[in-house]
Amino acid sequence: MALEASTGQLRGELTEFVGRRAELALVRQTVGAARLVTLTGPGGIGKTRLAIEAASRARRAFRDGVQMAELGGLRDPALLVPEVARSLGLSDQSGHWAVAALLDYLAGRQVLLVLDQCEHLADACAVLADALLRACPQVSIIATSRHVLGVAGEVTIAVPPMTVPASCRPAEPADLLRYEAVRLFADRAATVLPGFALDAGNGPAVAGVCRALDGIPLAVELAAVRVARADLVPTGFPVPAALWWRASGPAASPDLAGHPGVEL
Repeated sequence: MALEASTGQLRGELTEFVGRRAELALVRQTVGAARLVTLTGPGGIGKTRLAIEAASRARRAFRDGVQMAELGGLRDPALLVPEVARSLGLSDQSGHWAVAALLDYLAGRQVLLVLDQCEHLADACAVLADALLRACPQVSIIATSRHVLGVAGEVTIAVPPMTVPASCRPAEPADLLRYEAVRLFADRAATVLPGFALDAGNGPAVAGVCRALDGIPLAVELAAVRVARADLVPTGFPVPAALWWRASGPAASPDLAGHPGVEL
């Protein structure tokens, strides 16, 4: 079996990482103390983005770099090892992949591997993670999954929703921007509506949307982008919270279906 390696890297992000200071610090601290850290939570809660940011900031601690395997599109467990190998930049010229070949390649390397969206192949991911940790002493893993993997030595971190205002009462924009979901909404709205800014007129509506969506990042992003694109949020113009969400349309994550703040 002939193996060829090329430099892999984390997925590039086009938008700013917002909030999550406490969670980011916790993940980075835990990665330094445990070799398998699993970020858990429902779809849309921000597991992937947190994992990417944490891995990016930990890059210098791993001599041979940080790699990411995106597993959300896989349904066949037999494709797991080839996909992880591909993410590492490995080419199998024989057309066949074996776990032994992957372990042999990683055995002497210091790598942080991000396994994203493991829930679709939870059992296979657990077996692979266990094999990697046992055979490759310098490999560490950040996994994202809706459920724990159940591997010996695994440390799980439940990713919470973003912080939201306790009420929709009028408040100074600076006070509202202390909340992560409000900052996320404002940032994403400004990407599609240049000049958008949180102010006394639209602040209560933004706070209402973020509260209605329980601070779920994906839902907040969808509402912000679609509502701003519909040009319903000129600066200083108050818009009822219900209208904001109706303009945003269906959410993209199955876990958001049935959410009290999401009308599908």
